[in-house]
Amino acid sequence: MSKPRSIDQHRRFFGLIAAAFHHWPESYKKFQPDSAEHLRAWLLVKAKRRTIKTFHMHDDASDTAALIPIVISMMTGKHSWAWAKGNDLYVCVPESIAFDKCTHAEFCKLNDDVDEVIRVETGLDPEALLRERAA
Repeated sequence: MSKPRSIDQHRRFFGLIAAAFHHWPESYKKFQPDSAEHLRAWLLVKAKRRTIKTFHMHDDASDTAALIPIVISMMTGKHSWAWAKGNDLYVCVPESIAFDKCTHAEFCKLNDDVDEVIRVETGLDPEALLRERAA
């Protein structure tokens, strides 16, 4: 039997997301989150907790790629990313981190990976963000 997920670790993760959203650098050109939830989805994708599906289209997939995130958001309320390479359409969604979908070991790795994404992409220190949030 695997070790159960830690509630404290879960709270730290969501606290970090909230703090990172609050301090997200406006100068960061690659991504500007609309909400903490949007940032969480992006961080999961960057940390490779994601699913990417490829669809071959009959024509250039660029127009479809622009529409996919809008359609998914309107239909499911979830964030996604899509891009085209010629006739191939790639759709990327973050995977669930629900307690029954992400084991303790997977969540430990995810925490480390998300910390690293924040550190590398923005230069922000996750522990400093959490200390400032707690103060």
